[in-house]
Amino acid sequence: MIIKWNTKDIINQINTMTWTITDPREDGFTTWGIKQDLYRIKWAVDEALGKCSKYSLEEEWLKEHEKEVVWQKLKSKHL
Repeated sequence: MIIKWNTKDIINQINTMTWTITDPREDGFTTWGIKQDLYRIKWAVDEALGKCSKYSLEEEWLKEHEKEVVWQKLKSKHL
């Protein structure tokens, strides 16, 4: 299979959008459009995931991710 996308680039673009939308110098006129784009991306990903098969290690992988998210939140509260 030839991979025709770059996950790091996609994530970097989303992070750039997040940085812009949370910038206190930006106004709602600008940030609302960005949030709409984030919703469009989310809906597209949700639809794509809904079409995918379930994999044997998927649940374990997702649980590990959730643990990491909780751990990062706990660490950020103590800093």
